[in-house]
Order: sequence, then structure tokens, then C-alpha cells
Amino acid sequence: MMQFLCLLLLIPLVFSQKLFYEPSVPDYRASSVNQSLFDKLAPDSSLSTFMDVLTQIEDIFNLLNHTDITNDQQFTVFCPVNNAFREELDIYTRSHLRDFLRNHIVLGKLDPEALAKTHSVDTLLPGQTISIKYHFFSKKTILNGHAVVDTNVEAVNGIAYKINHLLRPVQS
Repeated sequence: MMQFLCLLLLIPLVFSQKLFYEPSVPDYRASSVNQSLFDKLAPDSSLSTFMDVLTQIEDIFNLLNHTDITNDQQFTVFCPVNNAFREELDIYTRSHLRDFLRNHIVLGKLDPEALAKTHSVDTLLPGQTISIKYHFFSKKTILNGHAVVDTNVEAVNGIAYKINHLLRPVQS
């Protein structure tokens, strides 16, 4: 009986407290919070392989995970979906992951309209460009002749597009 009485006295006390609430911490899911490309892309399960590669290369990860923005720190990222890695995973070894990532990132933010009007862009991998062709009737954008550009995700530090193939570096 005494335990029951103690329990009855504790119930109002427990429910009157705001447990684990920190009012000064912003909710990362709120749209008013500045989110980086990494923040926006990480929850997408179709990009899990690309995100795994990204987290292994610290300097590239830091580029896509920052929210302190200046105009020269925005990027366009072409993110291969998981199925793209199944086809051609052998073209990149662990020692080449940095080059792989740099070949999928462009300096500057290319929104869909700008992307459709562009014919080629330089990647962060020196000497490498991505050719871009927009097909007016199908409304599809093709990279390097075969990677189809899909949905985009905008963040405070740039924009990312899903693509269905890996972008191979051109051998000189």
C-alpha cells in the first residue's frame, strides 16, 4: 500500500517536468536551421554508399558539411545512387576515393536552370570536366553521355543531384 501511495505522489511530479528538453538547441529537422549538403543528404538511404565514401575522406567531408558560407564555398555535387556503385565499383580503390569524390563535385551552385544551360563544368579533380547535355523534349539532363540527373537537394552550402551512374575520370 505504501508503494502505491508513493507512486501516486511521483506521477504528477514526473509529468510536470520537461524531460531532456534543451531550449537553446535548434531542431536540426526544422527548415529554419541552416543545413549543409551532408545534413540534407545523409538521411537518404539511396545515397548510403556515396555517403559512406564521403565520410572516409575528411577534407572533402568538411567541404560538404560546413554552414559558414561565402560565395566561393558553394558546391554542386553529383551523387551516384547505390545501384551505380554495383555496376562499376572496381574503378575506384581505397587510395583513389578522394579523386572519386573530387570528380563528382563542382565549385559553385548550379541550380536546375543553370545546369540545363551549361555544356561543361570543371570538377574539383584537376584536369577533369563533366560534359552536360540537356534534352529539351525529354526534359532530362545527361552527364558524360550516360549519367541521368535526377532530383536535387538544396542546402546552405550548395546543391546536390542524384545520378544513376558513376562519373569516370577521363584518362589523359
